[in-house]
Amino acid sequence: MNTTIKIREDDKKEFDLLQSEFTLKVGKKVTQQELFSKLLDFVESSKGEFFTRYVSLPLSNRDVDKFRKLQSDWGVVTREKEVDEVLYGAQ
Repeated sequence: MNTTIKIREDDKKEFDLLQSEFTLKVGKKVTQQELFSKLLDFVESSKGEFFTRYVSLPLSNRDVDKFRKLQSDWGVVTREKEVDEVLYGAQ
């Protein structure tokens, strides 16, 4: 299935340059579809680094509020020492 995506003109120029550079380094022509798939493969293998680069910290007040809404009281009293033992294996 072929799908068209809209990209900015500057991004298209950069993609074209990347395609040319890739072709020179590899020594054979690569289509834009192949290059796009290779880029996705690379991002898939480096998701942690990719997301870290584009996640903005500190969180916005809105994001903090959304996170806090996920919290709930389970009615269990937990001591700091117990948390350390579970998280860090500390005794």
